[in-house]
Amino acid sequence: MNKHLLSICIPTNGVSRWVVPNVRQIYSLGSDNSIFEVVVADNTPNEEMETAMSEFSKYPNFRYVKTQAEGFYNIIENFVQAKGDFMIKINHRCLMQKGAIERIYSIGCEYFDRKPLIFLSNGNLKENKRMEFTSFDAYLRKLSFWSSLSEGLFFWKQDIEAVPHISFAPMSPNVSLMFNSKTKDLFVIDDFNFGAAQNDSGKYGYDVFNTFSVLYLDIVNQVRIEGYLSREGFSEIKSGLARWMRDIYFNMIVLRRKGNFIIKDIKENICVYYSKEEYYKMVLYAYFVSPFKAAFKRIGKIIRIK
Repeated sequence: MNKHLLSICIPTNGVSRWVVPNVRQIYSLGSDNSIFEVVVADNTPNEEMETAMSEFSKYPNFRYVKTQAEGFYNIIENFVQAKGDFMIKINHRCLMQKGAIERIYSIGCEYFDRKPLIFLSNGNLKENKRMEFTSFDAYLRKLSFWSSLSEGLFFWKQDIEAVPHISFAPMSPNVSLMFNSKTKDLFVIDDFNFGAAQNDSGKYGYDVFNTFSVLYLDIVNQVRIEGYLSREGFSEIKSGLARWMRDIYFNMIVLRRKGNFIIKDIKENICVYYSKEEYYKMVLYAYFVSPFKAAFKRIGKIIRIK
């Protein structure tokens, strides 16, 4: 009998075309079903979604939960609904890789007594290794702007017990929950690849530039004010985020791949935490450098294929 239970949390807004392949993938990996449960929390239930989820009712470790949580608060509600001793949030578009469940479970078992703050960065840091930190400053500086993303959040059941006492940021409740653990004495980042995303066409529409360049940095700046992040660390995170926003600008404005996202008041949003000079550098880079980088990348792929 296994000692612990891992909850794989999949919050969604009624999008069966992503969730169904996601859950099918999990059960096709051949993992021991007794070490994990799958909890799909849906805040926009519909008949199509309910019918699709019935496919997985044959698995005793699967639960489909309808919630009334608004927007991104569904992430938090998903954690609250989880029954595991520890839990991981994955995107509803994620297709987990073979061995990922076992590795995540082993991480939970290994750190169960110390219960550090853990983030699984899914290869985004290009480190492909596990890293431990004894300060929130060092942890957040290494994680950089990737801390804004909810996929890879790992929590302990006792962390979730604090939810009623947390003041959540509406657009980034995941960041609020993570930063609530800033007083712990151990912080862990595991950068192994646990899954790949399906096509994001039709992805949820929100104001990208305001959410990341203003609202996210508001939260980060607050932990700086509280003394848990150094000025140097805040500057590093801003620099990393600027490079990321530059790529977003290139894709959404230059290439016009806006999808369902809201794009407005870009300059005003960027200039809340950045100077006008930094904004214009971003624009120039997006128009005159990014196209050449993208072209060279495509050429490289063609060469490798041949």
